[in-house]
Amino acid sequence: MSGPLTPSQYWFDFIESVSGKTDHRWIFRGQDDASWPLVPGVGRSNKTGPLGYRRDDERTWFDEFKAEALRFHSEITTDMELLALAQHHGLPTRLLDWSTNPLVAAWFACEDEKSPANARIHMIRTTLTGIKLKSDFKPFDEDMADVVLVRVPPRASRITAQQGVFSVHSHPVEAWLPDPARNKAIAQYETFDIPASEKPFFRSVLGIMGIDESRLMGGLDGIGRNLARTYSNRNA
Repeated sequence: MSGPLTPSQYWFDFIESVSGKTDHRWIFRGQDDASWPLVPGVGRSNKTGPLGYRRDDERTWFDEFKAEALRFHSEITTDMELLALAQHHGLPTRLLDWSTNPLVAAWFACEDEKSPANARIHMIRTTLTGIKLKSDFKPFDEDMADVVLVRVPPRASRITAQQGVFSVHSHPVEAWLPDPARNKAIAQYETFDIPASEKPFFRSVLGIMGIDESRLMGGLDGIGRNLARTYSNRNA
């Protein structure tokens, strides 16, 4: 970064868009590439390997994570909470992360500011009963609806920092289109695209607002990543 960035009309458009979403029923998800479908990690071909997705394998890897995780988080005991923890520690799961904070979604959309792809922010207005607040929700229930929105108790620091909500996908290989006509949890669905050229500006302004790795990732890894970015972007 060679000098100060020019104020972006896209930033003002983004702020105008989210400023009208203040009834506390909206959730947001940022993706680095606008062409990516809403498919959770465990169903993506770049995660499944040549054998593809198999439900039994998904459950096996989760059970192994759970056995290890309880050594570090004995207070987290339900499958839903442990699956959320696994998601935030790199295990491909049937979850997608959403946030009640649109600035958090914007940060994830622009996390890789050198990416050549345009980013996209997905925005869902939930119905009054759209988000389940049950930590004991069973994410592997065979009778679960296609996609369910769930919030878990704020026990893990990253989930708390990111003001997290999760969509739980019973068919994780299928691309999801949040459709109010098909899902009772959804009242409205919109998207906002950010051109690749605007990502550095978004990241810089979000950093001024305190939305950065040290806040969102938690622990020393987030602090280290934030300092590394500051180091690489210094201009004096």
